[in-house]
Amino acid sequence: MTGPPHLRWLDRVDPGPERILARARDLVAYGWCQGAEARDAEDDPVKPWSPEARCWSLLGALVAAVDLPAQPEAVTLRPLRRALAALADVIDDPLLAAWNDDQGRTQGLVVRALERARAVCAEWDDTKTGPDSA
Repeated sequence: MTGPPHLRWLDRVDPGPERILARARDLVAYGWCQGAEARDAEDDPVKPWSPEARCWSLLGALVAAVDLPAQPEAVTLRPLRRALAALADVIDDPLLAAWNDDQGRTQGLVVRALERARAVCAEWDDTKTGPDSA
């Protein structure tokens, strides 16, 4: 089995909102967890961007997907804001961690939410609507 997706990303600088959601989807599809942003192979909590991470929560996958520099600027955060707005269109809970950690939540539901959010984001791009469309 190949390693986790985040170790193979070649486009490490400033991904757009759809790419952030696609990366997060790939991470959650690879491995999903509850109760921590990310976990290693021994199920211990780790930072989402850690090379040891093997599964991610929804929030942890988004954090890892952005791959922010140490001092992000507003321009860098705009794609994340747009990705989160698209996700808010498909998830009713304002707290991503609470939604992810719900007892009835499954890996498949999280993957589908990220796919739907990516579709919403693509729709905004096609129609020039949504956050940041001026």
